[in-house]
Amino acid sequence: MRGRAILTGVTALALVAAGAAPAHADTVRDLEYWLDDYGITDAWDVTRGAGVTVAVIDSGVADIPELAGAVVGGTDESGEGSADGRTPVGEGEEHGTLVGTMVAGRGTAAGQGMVGVAPEANLLSVSVAFGSGDQDVEDQIARAVRWSVDNGADVINMSLTTNTLDWPASWDDAFLYAFEHDVVVVAAAGNRGSGTVEVGAPATIPGVVAVAGLDRDGDASFDASSQGITIAVAAPSEELVGITPEGTPVYWSGTSGAAPLVAGVVALIRSAHPELDANDVINRLIRTATPATPPFRDPSTGTDSWTRRPP
Repeated sequence: MRGRAILTGVTALALVAAGAAPAHADTVRDLEYWLDDYGITDAWDVTRGAGVTVAVIDSGVADIPELAGAVVGGTDESGEGSADGRTPVGEGEEHGTLVGTMVAGRGTAAGQGMVGVAPEANLLSVSVAFGSGDQDVEDQIARAVRWSVDNGADVINMSLTTNTLDWPASWDDAFLYAFEHDVVVVAAAGNRGSGTVEVGAPATIPGVVAVAGLDRDGDASFDASSQGITIAVAAPSEELVGITPEGTPVYWSGTSGAAPLVAGVVALIRSAHPELDANDVINRLIRTATPATPPFRDPSTGTDSWTRRPP
């Protein structure tokens, strides 16, 4: 049977390919509004994510200055990249590096360059080939999850979607393997702008932290997010900035950017509270998020959606 198309679900990669204006390297830190607006810089007084490893299952996290020393291991499940998972593969080759910088960017100098939510966390670069309907892509992801668990991941970030509610049988075993080994799995909800009207797998899998997107004002994003009752929290998905494999800062949008922001917060929680198991970490993430205002169940943001802090 032909497999589901595995998509990055990011609206802005097309803009990048079309030549979206690059951000200036000396101002990229100023463009990361979520660091202050969402209390990340305050959290750094307690932890920056040291001792936690985040696996980025994506197109590959390239070797760039902002990630010097961040990637401690990797693999390629596509057969198209390098053995260490650092060579970008598939459609949207920039994607994995953009995601990696949002999780654990270290900057390039004091106050310069991209810095991630958890700048002292370690990364695993696990490359898979996006954009194909081949059954093997599904199997690549299943293998990637297992490899990540076996190689020390505390958190797995999956900024991808299938655009379907269900998932292949191979994912049942792989995700159960992650849950049984105390790993928190974070997945993007997908974007209307890319054709994902309703949340798709893996964000529909029970136990996965499904992440929706917000605009700069903390409201549900229309194009750069999707809707669904499985959403756990929401994070910024518009006016984002990231670094490409060429080392260029660019603007982008989508829940593919919101997910690594949440994965970074999970890394901060796991670093500050190593005594908590995965379920307690997820509970703490949701319970300490700022509820949506007015507080009602909104399928576009979730019950206890993460919105920006009140003034």
